[in-house]
Amino acid sequence: MKIAIFDFMHFEMVHVLHNMFNGSSHQIVFFTNNNILNKIKNSNLGNLSYGVVNKDIYNSREEFYKACEKYIIKNHIDLVHFNTIDEDYKLVWHLIKNINVPITLTVHNINTWLSPPFTLNRVALSNYYYRKRIVNKSKGLILQEDIFINYVNHKKLYKKPISVIPHTLKTIDNQHKENEHLRIAIPGSIDGNNRRNYQFALSAIEKISKINPEIKFVFLGKILSAEGEKIFNQISILKSKGCNVEHKYDPTTNKIFDDELNNCDIVFMPVKIHFKYEGIPEIYGQTKVTGVIYDMMRFQKPGIIPIEHVVPTTMESSILTYFNEEDFINQVLGLDKSKEKLNQLINKAKENSEYYSIESIKSRVLPFFELVKNN
Repeated sequence: MKIAIFDFMHFEMVHVLHNMFNGSSHQIVFFTNNNILNKIKNSNLGNLSYGVVNKDIYNSREEFYKACEKYIIKNHIDLVHFNTIDEDYKLVWHLIKNINVPITLTVHNINTWLSPPFTLNRVALSNYYYRKRIVNKSKGLILQEDIFINYVNHKKLYKKPISVIPHTLKTIDNQHKENEHLRIAIPGSIDGNNRRNYQFALSAIEKISKINPEIKFVFLGKILSAEGEKIFNQISILKSKGCNVEHKYDPTTNKIFDDELNNCDIVFMPVKIHFKYEGIPEIYGQTKVTGVIYDMMRFQKPGIIPIEHVVPTTMESSILTYFNEEDFINQVLGLDKSKEKLNQLINKAKENSEYYSIESIKSRVLPFFELVKNN
């Protein structure tokens, strides 16, 4: 199969797709930018064969999309997969109309793409005009978790074939480091409280530190916006009070992030379940995935998340849920005391991660693409 993959945003999923289609029976071309290409070159995929149409070498977006169109037609591409579309909706739509090639797309925000927008947001309404046409033209849909298929089917939002490709994949067998006391990682960009409940996290950390100052919390992520700076300042204040908490981030490398995820015992995700994208309600765990779930999988670590977040069936045995601050505090303190329970969760996390290995993903997803291409 000759497949074109379109994405400017999500290297992790590009990495999964490249691994999936790597082989003598497939040819890949990326419609992307310098940022994604540099990451491909610096990854373990850097020496694998692929074609490129690089957006950053063209003088305008219109020129880039025309180059994509010419490439697809000239090279007889069998299928185009749009992994991320979050801008240029009109240009994408005209490309799709002109190429007359089967297309598939990944939907990252289910309500935004598949449900009519009950909103007065002009941007959302304008974008939805083209989103709807792109969806109608598509031959198949990619979601990021199996549980999302039930939501889409129950709401009757899409009637064509659906498959699932996770945000990232398992690439290594992590050797878990045994810590004397519980070490908890909190990954994700710190941008205020829009999508994560940092006030909940900071309050719980302060109370836990007063009871057991040996339990360590590490925030991992870029500080974004003035609201993110406020959260960072609160972390610094807690640290000055003697709380066992710190923030780690290096914009030049993923090493600090990877090392900390390797060294932690459990991943804490204080996500807010309900949020809006372009004024349209989305629900983490039902219509939208968070990358923190895949950090748990990729590093084979258990997690602890709000009870409102639907737990993926593939990770049920390695993810704990809490229903309020007191419950969260008691569970954390209990895990520090019970190495047996913690080790059981870690072992389950390792078992669950196998579902996200490349061979497992290939066996589930490649037949979907063959079906779509031939229909």
